[in-house]
Amino acid sequence: MKKSRTELVWLIIKYVLLSTFAISCLYPIFWLLLSSFKTNQELYTNAWGFPASFSLANYKDAIVTGGIIKYFGNSVIISVVVVIITAILATMASYAITRMEWKLSGLVYTLFLMGMMVPIYGLIIPLFSTFKSMNLLNTRLSVIIPQIALGFPMSIFIICGFMRSIPRELEEAAIIDGCTVFQCFRQVILPIARSSIVTVMVVQFINVWNDLLLPRIFLTDQSKMTLPVGLTNFKSQYSTNYVGMIAAVLLTIIPSIVVYIILHKQIMEGMVAGAVKG
Repeated sequence: MKKSRTELVWLIIKYVLLSTFAISCLYPIFWLLLSSFKTNQELYTNAWGFPASFSLANYKDAIVTGGIIKYFGNSVIISVVVVIITAILATMASYAITRMEWKLSGLVYTLFLMGMMVPIYGLIIPLFSTFKSMNLLNTRLSVIIPQIALGFPMSIFIICGFMRSIPRELEEAAIIDGCTVFQCFRQVILPIARSSIVTVMVVQFINVWNDLLLPRIFLTDQSKMTLPVGLTNFKSQYSTNYVGMIAAVLLTIIPSIVVYIILHKQIMEGMVAGAVKG
């Protein structure tokens, strides 16, 4: 059907606005990519232009001198552990809240959601004192445990919203066929709720991967530091290796971008289900 002139004008305006927004989001990454091939002198004298030559010296400096590979491994360990534990616990808790009938399910759900209102900055001193008394300071557990607790409320919110939309007739049919509660959870609910679980895992991964506060406070050993903390090594008392830091930043954000690109469909489905159907 032929579009009217008014509809065509609004369509053009919409595409112009979306294109402008996309360019404003992508240009900083493009600028970082160009700057990562420059020298510090070029960065000061020709900040917005192309580099004189495309050299991988800054990336080599970030990997060899900056020790990015070591920090990369620490971030992977912490992020993977947090994501897996959070996804498992949040999925099981959401199933208990939404699919089982018990009087306090609504209260428990509300208590979990109240955790979203607790600022992390207000928990630093109590956490530090607790970990110190438990001899957990300067261990990966001192970062993993708070990250799991911080990601739990949002995970519960997303997964519960999706599970509430699943018809109960599916579980009833499975029970008639002889399935136990755990078999219903594993064979019926989990496959259907996969998109919401993937959403939780990706959001949690990005949050943990980019976190600077907790590793900076609870970890003191350089061999246990994560990538965001490792980026501060490019800054000394009298100078800063900006181009080396930019190269390290690009290496840092690549995993988050790759994970989002691969799983963006599941993320959108899970977020919409958790927000609308909940």
